[in-house]
Amino acid sequence: MSEEKAAPKKGKKVHIKEKKQRTGRKHESKKAWEMYEVSGSEVRRKKPFCPRCGPGAFLSEHKNRKYCGKCGYTEIQKRPSEAPREEANQHQ
Repeated sequence: MSEEKAAPKKGKKVHIKEKKQRTGRKHESKKAWEMYEVSGSEVRRKKPFCPRCGPGAFLSEHKNRKYCGKCGYTEIQKRPSEAPREEANQHQ
């Protein structure tokens, strides 16, 4: 009967370099309670739904557009300064 020796245990890994710190912003989780407004027994949605995806996919609101993160649908809002001015054309 021969006795077999077990392999020696491995020690903890030694990190020579420090781990890199992640740069950039952390994304906030979806807050469902901010997307709805409850008054009495009625529930009203604050944000519009995506016309392509249907109910359940909200459009996110940015400075100049509304965007669906699911399908990429975009509604661009026109600024009031881009509207043609009639006063400038009638001056002559």
